[in-house]
Amino acid sequence: MMDRQSRIAASFLSLIVLAGCGTSGPQIAPVSGHITLDGRPLATADIVFQPEDGQRPSMGRCDAEGRYVLSYKRGQEGALVGKHVVQISVSREIVKNAPTIAAKFNTQSEVRREVKPGLNEFDFDVTTEKAEKK
Repeated sequence: MMDRQSRIAASFLSLIVLAGCGTSGPQIAPVSGHITLDGRPLATADIVFQPEDGQRPSMGRCDAEGRYVLSYKRGQEGALVGKHVVQISVSREIVKNAPTIAAKFNTQSEVRREVKPGLNEFDFDVTTEKAEKK
């Protein structure tokens, strides 16, 4: 049988352990979707969700079908809950003859999305600079 001091110490230790089990850090939610160019999957496109408040962005790269899944940091998929500026690009270093994505989707992005708690699915159909000038 435990004496009073041992019971108090065990109770205190239990409280410390329980306090450490709570969730901490920013609220992250899963984000995925498809990116197309003129209705066709845009393979190897990079996508960035930059929080409007300047916090850490989330990034992803499209597969051959144009599907992406965002990563907040290594081993943690998703994006911060809140409003984001979305930027989409294709690296000329990775894809020869890569299309130049229109600035309104990239360097001067006009695309905004709000990530909410729970699953988030965002699809984008981008255009090229050439298509914008027509």
